[in-house]
Amino acid sequence: MAENDKLLGVHVAEDDDAQRVKAWWKKNGMGIIAGVVIGIAGVGGLKGWQAYTESRAISASDVYQEMLAFDESGATERARNSAQTLVKDYRATPYSDLANLMLAKLATQKGDLSNAIEALTDVMTKSKDPAMRQIARLRLSQVNLLAGNLIRAHELASSNDVGGFESEYPEVLGDTLFAQHKYSEAAEAYARALQALAPASSSRALLTSKQNYAGSVGNNQ
Repeated sequence: MAENDKLLGVHVAEDDDAQRVKAWWKKNGMGIIAGVVIGIAGVGGLKGWQAYTESRAISASDVYQEMLAFDESGATERARNSAQTLVKDYRATPYSDLANLMLAKLATQKGDLSNAIEALTDVMTKSKDPAMRQIARLRLSQVNLLAGNLIRAHELASSNDVGGFESEYPEVLGDTLFAQHKYSEAAEAYARALQALAPASSSRALLTSKQNYAGSVGNNQ
């Protein structure tokens, strides 16, 4: 597998995921907070709960921005500490999911795949947001692939519910099939991924290369 590291790395672009998360938060973040406030209205103390909720959201946002800044500057331990604070102290906010994704990213970079799997599993199984669950599932497949858990990686990537990730799922599936030496099937999966990929995507060149390579290896079997 080492000789194919370039092909079998984590291929769902962090930048693409980041854009999806930013778009999701811009569209849904405040709506979620408002929904919590509305839901509690019948219990009483609406004004007090609003103030508390808004305060918690602002505090969580500050910690989240701090986490991103630390990560961008290469201060990984500080980024990890901020992420752990969000998971521990702001569990009820959407920032907890984002923090777990950060923890998984940092753990993967460190080679700590078991903790990456734990953080991603938490998002996949507990998040209230479908997009977060899909991102976590995709990354969980990739991390299991890196860990050599090919059956689990294949299982996670073989989802009929792709939830807006029509290109990413077949690409990750292609990676797992390639790792299992099923080269022709991998090439077919990459072809499906390319078909669903946005024309201007920065991932197109790499995905095309993977499809061509898998196809050539499959033809030479």
